[in-house]
Amino acid sequence: MINPQKQHRIDNAFGWQIDRPVFVKVPFFAFGEQWKEGEVFNWLDQNFREQDYFRQLNNVHKMFLSGHIHHDSSKEKANKVGDRLSEMNGEQLYKLVAQLNSVVKGRTSSQQEFKDKKCKLSKIDDKQRGLIRQWLRRNPWASEDFYKYRDTILGD
Repeated sequence: MINPQKQHRIDNAFGWQIDRPVFVKVPFFAFGEQWKEGEVFNWLDQNFREQDYFRQLNNVHKMFLSGHIHHDSSKEKANKVGDRLSEMNGEQLYKLVAQLNSVVKGRTSSQQEFKDKKCKLSKIDDKQRGLIRQWLRRNPWASEDFYKYRDTILGD
């Protein structure tokens, strides 16, 4: 088990990652409500105009840099938020990729097209998580299948 302080450094080593949930570290007021320490700050689910997206993105980035919000994989697991790939072991990750690739196989018309569009495999768990995240960013059409398979594998 990794010491919580070391895990916090690992979680935030690459700075703010837009595709990972953030949690309140220092309480603040935003979007008409008071956010308490430890809460998921689901800024993307808040009500703001589409044309304000980049301004909000910038505001959230500043909040991360100032230490008001941070990433916390233990809270992701406890609150069941985010992609939850960190909860999976190598066997579960392999099973997820196999299921996603079966969907890709059904949507492609040739072996070459499948080879180009499939989710790649790695025996290194952290690398596999990165490959899945990368594949999901390139294939947003698969997010519904991803969540269905992920929840089945995690027993939710």
